[in-house]
Amino acid sequence: MLKSSTQQQKNILNTVIDALPDNRPITSLQLVEEFEKCPKHFQPINKTYDQDQDADLWREKMLIGKRTTRYLCQSKSEGLPGYIVETLKIINEKEITPEGFSQLTRTADTEQKAWRKKQLVYRLAKKGSAKQAVTDIILCSRLRQAPEGFTLAGDINGILVCFKLSPVPHRPSPSVPSRQSITDLEKTIENLKIQSSVSNPDPQPEEHEYEQLLSSYQLSPKRVAPKPPIYSTGTLNIHTDVEGVPFMLNPALKKYATDMPAIYELTGAQLEYDFHLERQVLCTTKSQNVQLTNPFFH
Repeated sequence: MLKSSTQQQKNILNTVIDALPDNRPITSLQLVEEFEKCPKHFQPINKTYDQDQDADLWREKMLIGKRTTRYLCQSKSEGLPGYIVETLKIINEKEITPEGFSQLTRTADTEQKAWRKKQLVYRLAKKGSAKQAVTDIILCSRLRQAPEGFTLAGDINGILVCFKLSPVPHRPSPSVPSRQSITDLEKTIENLKIQSSVSNPDPQPEEHEYEQLLSSYQLSPKRVAPKPPIYSTGTLNIHTDVEGVPFMLNPALKKYATDMPAIYELTGAQLEYDFHLERQVLCTTKSQNVQLTNPFFH
């Protein structure tokens, strides 16, 4: 069940990849007699672009005997390393190959003669210096001009050969370090290893994705923080903004301190109070409601 699910995911992924446009440059071309025998990492062009018909380039009618066929194959990974197909051209079979162009003289699968009457030639260019490259080739059996976005290479026995040109992205190649710089880097790394071993003689614990804390490590503070004073109002506990702030005079202001004269002083006689009025009120309350208990009368 798991194998079947994995294979299904691979099939879906391949379908998505095939549906996406492939703008990589073509790196090599081959010709075969049977498209089923296309070389590894090559894709045969066995159907025409406009009518989805057989894309045979030999196009010779045979009444008796085996039918001869030729199919063009393209690759975007094989060929001369660092080179890409820059352009295509159709010339006559016996015409001299233009300067800088390459030709296909034999089929890759049967080593037979490649072309009849006309032939396809192509020019390779270094990928780092080419501004444009061939990224797609189509064959048309009915159209007489190249579709939009394609360039006409020519006609081979009634089949129109068209190709698509795309700009080649150029990225600055990384600089190759000299042998001297590599040696200096090796010495620096070795010195760092020696310093690390001297400063850390104990073996280091193996690395983990998360930091591991020792069991003796205390996450909580050793001293408990003082609790702020709480002012109770009904059922709510209200904390003020100055909780925990000691109420004291700034030491810098102590030099300006002066003795303040007493504005009002109370004598011992003035501090005595007999609560006579309060007692009288309590006696009146007791006479009106005998059920109430008065703390001053028993």
